Amino acid sequence: MRRSQRQPLGSASPPRGRRRRVLGPHALAAELRSGLRAGPLLPLLLSLPLTLALSSSLACQGPCESATTAVDDGGDEDILDTPPDERLNVVIVVFESLRARSATPHAPSLQTTPFLGSLAEGGALVDTAYTVLPHTSKALVSIFCGLYPEVVKAVNEAEPGVLPRACLAQSLSEGGYGTLFIQPARPTFENRASMVERLGFEEFLSADDLPHAGFDESSYFGYEDDIMLAPALEWVDRQGDDPFFLAVLTLTPHHDYGVPLGFPTTPFVADRTLNNYLNTLAYTDRFIGKLHAGLEDRGLLESTLFVVTGDHGEGFGEHGRTQHDNVIWEEGLRVPIVLSGPGVGPPGTVVDGLRQTIDIVPTVASLLGLQLGGTLPGLDLFGSAGHERLFATCWANDRCMAMLEGERKAIYHYEARSPEVFDLSEDPLERTNIVDEGDNRDFADDAIAAMLGWKQATNAEYACGSSDAASD
Repeated sequence: MRRSQRQPLGSASPPRGRRRRVLGPHALAAELRSGLRAGPLLPLLLSLPLTLALSSSLACQGPCESATTAVDDGGDEDILDTPPDERLNVVIVVFESLRARSATPHAPSLQTTPFLGSLAEGGALVDTAYTVLPHTSKALVSIFCGLYPEVVKAVNEAEPGVLPRACLAQSLSEGGYGTLFIQPARPTFENRASMVERLGFEEFLSADDLPHAGFDESSYFGYEDDIMLAPALEWVDRQGDDPFFLAVLTLTPHHDYGVPLGFPTTPFVADRTLNNYLNTLAYTDRFIGKLHAGLEDRGLLESTLFVVTGDHGEGFGEHGRTQHDNVIWEEGLRVPIVLSGPGVGPPGTVVDGLRQTIDIVPTVASLLGLQLGGTLPGLDLFGSAGHERLFATCWANDRCMAMLEGERKAIYHYEARSPEVFDLSEDPLERTNIVDEGDNRDFADDAIAAMLGWKQATNAEYACGSSDAASD
């Protein structure tokens, strides 16, 4: 679906669709306090480093301003200044359910993802990176738009007119790039076809479009990842000399961890379920290696930015929960991000600091020479020291949220249970809740206020209107 006319990127249209009650700053602060049992709270406006003011415009009474400002060039349009013959290709591979602790770059003795390990050795590894919300459809918004997803369970972002601004694919397609999103899952799962259109991709291939012969239907909603290899590379070939943006969403490591027929398995651990999961990681790592080799065979690596990121992690009962949707601990939130290609830096670069998947878009934009208009909450991985604080949330409504600041992490379980605080430098597996030690109770109370304020500010952006990104 090629667009016939150019529109300003990231421009806002009048609010449309759902409207919500959004509190002003004083009422919001009062509501936050009333929802907590006890404890000193920092003023809300001091507890949110990236949301310094919640003006009355959040009530959608006038023009809405972003409440999560980190990247801002003062304009409303995304502008690609790089000459056409110098534009880099972009490949972003979303590695399904890849938690950091099970990936070779973060656990070298565990050879589940040796290709990803070699890619990190030749490029850059983000040492401490987190997803915003551990559910794929929501995670795609952070990865491909650089936005926090709406903090509600419903995947409203797949509907027209909901996303607050245009996403990376639309910016690049209007700059002359071919854009494709490919997945081996069926397109009807969580309205994925509509989501891909909202993300701004011109073309979309899914299980219904791919040749099935010879490929295992290893998942309950799709096929093994290798089914994408030939169609993806054939699409690359059709782009000729034009730059391209290829987005690949893998599937094989999704629960219930069906190892594709014919793949040689390894006995990584004794637990059968966890071992199947680790072998699906090995399978998908092999697939990504094949894709990378295909680009190398075509002489494209020197002109291609290649990014691999987990969409979220995966839990196996470490904290009483399995899978990922509501796993708010490190096994569910912390993911690898690996980059290679021009501008990434010397081989073996390690990016320190608190990072998040919202940082991928501003990083790619910087490497491409794409000036982002408006505001984004993410930071350039190579141009900043990282975030002072990170926020994350469960998929279920009002179930759990987390905030990281330095080495401390607070988890808020709403009314279901008491808050938790962990020192990740001493307790990376979050085995000992230290909320009652030292000043950690005060830290937890302040963090809860900050989390609720972040949630309010994020959802206000979705309530206030949309760029109508890719709605044509």
